[in-house]
Amino acid sequence: MEVINLKETITYLIKRKDTELFVTNKPTDRNGDISYSTNFSRAREFNGIEDASIDMTNHVAIKHTHIEKDEYEEVTYD
Repeated sequence: MEVINLKETITYLIKRKDTELFVTNKPTDRNGDISYSTNFSRAREFNGIEDASIDMTNHVAIKHTHIEKDEYEEVTYD
C-alpha cells in the first residue's frame, strides 16, 4: 500500500511594474499606504489578488505555487 498526499498552496507577491520594488505590507481601505522593499524575501504574500487594496495599474502580481508532498508506504520489518 502506498499513499501520496499532495497539498497545493497558491499565494501572490505584488511588485511595481517599472522597478524591482516588492510590496511588504497589506494596504487597506482605511490605510492605503504601500511600503516597498528591493529585498524579494521581505515581500508580503497575499492569498488572493482581491485580498489587497492595491491599485494594480502600476503593479504586477507574481503567482507562487507551493506543492507539499507526503508519501506513506508500507515497509517490511525483518
